[in-house]
Amino acid sequence: MVRRHSGEVVGIFPLAGSSPVPTASFKFQRDSAMLIGIIADTHDNVPNLLKAIKAFNEKKVDLVLHCGDWVSPFMPDFCGDLQAKIVSVWGNNEGGIYRFLTRHQKKKWNIDFQNRSVELELDGRKIIAYHGDSKPLLKALIDCQKYDAVFSGHTHVALIAKEGKTLHVNPGSTSGLSESKIVDEITVAVYNTKTNQAGIIRLK
Repeated sequence: MVRRHSGEVVGIFPLAGSSPVPTASFKFQRDSAMLIGIIADTHDNVPNLLKAIKAFNEKKVDLVLHCGDWVSPFMPDFCGDLQAKIVSVWGNNEGGIYRFLTRHQKKKWNIDFQNRSVELELDGRKIIAYHGDSKPLLKALIDCQKYDAVFSGHTHVALIAKEGKTLHVNPGSTSGLSESKIVDEITVAVYNTKTNQAGIIRLK
């Protein structure tokens, strides 16, 4: 079930030059800021994914962006309790995109799968989500100063940085893994469209 608010979210478009994918448009009626949950690199860790969903519900996020690397096509099965829609890009380590999409047709998840990147305009903020596996491309997205915010994943390391007007947010990972090591740092992020600021949430 998705909460309904007041205002408008207009447009989700694939990055220019990417393969054609279905586009989506979200309308919320919103008088105040939107809160966007950001998650990446779930890598088949179901218990930590459930912790992230609980945190997003507690924060009452309006939308969740997944920056890629779900890995196995069964992972979205566990998102049923999330009280917000998910928009997801693909990472570089997915366990069969065809299997994700065919399972999606059967399960009817509350998820819009886009391509390797997705542009959004939320409350007037220009945002792009990209997995981040190409460092030159990620740097170009930040350096071009076209976007208010760039969301990425891939490194499994949480990061919030500002370059000019552009906020770069990497939510880290819920996988419990980094650099082939088991780690205790399990993180997601929440972004505020009004302030163009984000915070890292450390899950326990």
